Amino acid sequence: MFDGSTLDGWKANEHPESWTVKNGAITGDGPASHLFWMKEKCVNCEFKAEVKINHGGNSGMYFRTAFGPGFPKGYEAQVDNTHSDPVRTGSLYNFVKVFEQLIPDDTWWTQHIIVEGNHIQIFVNDKKTVDFTEEGNTFTDGYLALQQHNAGSVVEFKNLMMRHLPPPASPLAGTWRMIAEQSKFADAAPQQETIRVLDERDGIRWQSSVVTADGKKEGVNFFARVQGYDYLVSGAAGYDHISLQDVGRRHMHEIERGMKLRKKLDEHVFEVEKKLRYKAIDRSTYTVSADGKTLTIAGDKVQADGKTTVPYSEVFDKVE
Repeated sequence: MFDGSTLDGWKANEHPESWTVKNGAITGDGPASHLFWMKEKCVNCEFKAEVKINHGGNSGMYFRTAFGPGFPKGYEAQVDNTHSDPVRTGSLYNFVKVFEQLIPDDTWWTQHIIVEGNHIQIFVNDKKTVDFTEEGNTFTDGYLALQQHNAGSVVEFKNLMMRHLPPPASPLAGTWRMIAEQSKFADAAPQQETIRVLDERDGIRWQSSVVTADGKKEGVNFFARVQGYDYLVSGAAGYDHISLQDVGRRHMHEIERGMKLRKKLDEHVFEVEKKLRYKAIDRSTYTVSADGKTLTIAGDKVQADGKTTVPYSEVFDKVE
């Protein structure tokens, strides 16, 4: 991220004079400013640097942050050994506070950030100071940035490194087999059903195989991003498009409330809508249990009259 002599690839949101290169290090010294690495954004990444700060200095390493004036909106790994702010180096600012001074003033140390999904880890000289799952998933992507907090703070950064990490596997990924005796069907019970879900690019590939009650074989295949948009489905009986939306961990979606379902904290819940010629014919929730071993599909299927709905619940075990 840094060639040791210039600020190529970096851009200050304000007061660019606060940033220079001295003795092979990016140096912040002057009015409040934030220096952004503009070449790439971080979704899941590692961010690592060697850092040194003066007595009473305050700084930070931002990640998944938005470029703009003032103090950025994003996550911050604190850089502060003896500033009046008691939240010290190694903290995840506003989320996990470290009050112990880990590093002496005017001493080089290494700060290492790993962010994958909503799981954030921070290491100071290889000692883990933060291991945190941020349930709100407040910031999902953005730039990396360095902070010059205030005049009087002097901070130096060198050997800066960023590495992209693959996205976490979808909770839906795997092979699932229906447990008929635990399921309640809207139509005749199938003889068997197996679902295979693969991570593909920035979404999932869904492949299901069904043997119907009368012995016919059906296969459904589609790619979808879990963002609530409609995607074309092949091989399905009764619908031609599907959408999936991650409900998230902060709240219960309207469809869950309407169906009077309670969501446990560590479950993964998705809202799913099936459509025929862009008209919704099935609304459901797909819930992966906290241990990742059970998938429950529960919803309401619209009948042929277009008005009557029939509730159903299908339970699957993860077999691989």
